[in-house]
Amino acid sequence: MRFSEHLAAITGTAIVTVIMTMQPQSVLALTGIEVNNIAREVTVLIRVAEGEGHGSGAIIAKEGNTYYVLTANHVVGGQNNYHIVTADKQVHELDYSQVKRLPGIDLAVVPFTSDNNYRVAKLANTSTVQQGQSVFVSGWPAPSQSINEITRQFTGGVLSSVLETPRQDGYALVYDSVTRRGMSGGPVFDSDGRIIGIHGLGDAEERSRVQQSVSSDTPGIESIADLIKSGLNLGIPINTFLQSASSQGLFLSWQVENSPPQQLTVNYTPPAQPDQRDRLNIEDVFRRSLERGVERGVERTIDRILPF
Repeated sequence: MRFSEHLAAITGTAIVTVIMTMQPQSVLALTGIEVNNIAREVTVLIRVAEGEGHGSGAIIAKEGNTYYVLTANHVVGGQNNYHIVTADKQVHELDYSQVKRLPGIDLAVVPFTSDNNYRVAKLANTSTVQQGQSVFVSGWPAPSQSINEITRQFTGGVLSSVLETPRQDGYALVYDSVTRRGMSGGPVFDSDGRIIGIHGLGDAEERSRVQQSVSSDTPGIESIADLIKSGLNLGIPINTFLQSASSQGLFLSWQVENSPPQQLTVNYTPPAQPDQRDRLNIEDVFRRSLERGVERGVERTIDRILPF
């Protein structure tokens, strides 16, 4: 298996990209559970500080104590205060002014700082993906009418096609994995646990077909059409991200593997009960984070007052 590690460095105002190619020893194929374990560690929840809206993302790079999360641009589209919740259920502030949006495509890179050691995802060269291969989507869906808790979902499916001409917003991977609102920005994995794309769009029925079956003057008919899903979803290929990041001078380090994915040794079967690591009481997590912030503030105040 060959992989390339791309390192971006700044020299004056120019970007220098160094590509190092290595030939590691053969790696055993993974099980579905092992891919899920990888997904759990790198998938994050991105939440608006005030309000209930949230999306998902994936940790793709680290520089010092700064981590970089790749997500869909529309997840952080509003000028709000956002927080990132990592797999250990720690809350990290997101500096909105540091959000890097990739022009013309629905992707953004958002940083957060932490002294904790978090796993960084491997990326896959999406020129090697093939129709019919297994894919998995990881993300934190919002509560729904039937599911009123926030539980990370890891759903398997098949890559049904790759659009020859991507949409203008970059979407080109088409797959049948089940997704829900809140999973936008979440990573799409291959069977080797590498990210091949970022999820963010659900296919819907054509508005004209829905209008033909009902009265054309039905109020809100366009909104109704958008809610009728076809069962297919779309993601933006990692190669699209890499190309755009390079052209925009995004100073990141990342690892990209060029080999095609191996077949799973054991397919993924969801457990009867969700893993406790995948359950999230969002209000409790933020309450505890606020309490820790207050404690740190008091400690800093005491340090300034006391001379020892």
